[in-house]
Amino acid sequence: ARKPPWTFNTMPKKYEPPDPRRSHTIMTQEEANSGKPTKWTALELFGGIRHLSLSLFNLHYLTALHVSKNCLTKLPPELARLHNLTFLDLSHNLIDELPKEMGDLTSLRELNLASNKLRILPYELGRLFLLQRLSLEGNPLSPEFAGHIKDPNGTVKLLNFLLDHLKVSGHPPPREWVSVPRAENSSFTLSGEVFTVMSYNILCDKYATRQVCGYCPSWALAWSYRRELVFKEIQAYNADIVSLQEVETEHYHNLFLPTMRSFGYDGIFNSKSRAR
Repeated sequence: ARKPPWTFNTMPKKYEPPDPRRSHTIMTQEEANSGKPTKWTALELFGGIRHLSLSLFNLHYLTALHVSKNCLTKLPPELARLHNLTFLDLSHNLIDELPKEMGDLTSLRELNLASNKLRILPYELGRLFLLQRLSLEGNPLSPEFAGHIKDPNGTVKLLNFLLDHLKVSGHPPPREWVSVPRAENSSFTLSGEVFTVMSYNILCDKYATRQVCGYCPSWALAWSYRRELVFKEIQAYNADIVSLQEVETEHYHNLFLPTMRSFGYDGIFNSKSRAR
């Protein structure tokens, strides 16, 4: 039988969903008064709930949260505090909008949003790169989103679409230079000369795939985009020695060597033993 369009599996490590035959143990008042620690990591809330208490989101140790078959219409952004969640069931509610902060739940493996009133999805959901199962059936999704989930690989396509359209804000922090002091027992003395070495793994193009870097949008992985940034960064740091890793042989001879020579460098290339 063919898998539903909202189900996919890409993780090498097998994901074990919570046991549907959920059981519970009630702590006695004496145990509670004595401060006995709890060991449960799953929580189920039911009974026509319309709002979630913000205190719920202080339970950072939760890995599974079942809130299906209630009357929720909105979710507070504080939901993102539950950063250990791997399973989240919000199905059969009245939710018409998701907070963008849900994209911070990057430990999620399974997300059930079936039978709600969702028309649009926040692009931040594309950051859920570990997600293996996503249920969206029973929602009046707009064609922009619904069109991506009609085939067996629909969830992957939807997550890729969301991530590729997510607006990137801010810049990565600047790299910090590491100063290497002279060893105390070294006979080598400096005559005032200092040189800088830049070590840079540029990520080989054939390894820069969504399968390897699922958290990164496809446009940012494209070599045509990355190579210009690589050279700009090399120029900006202006190191005396530049050591690059994961450089393809063809890229070295046809791109890196002539470009680096234009910056005033010369080069030596050594391939990995298994690449020879």
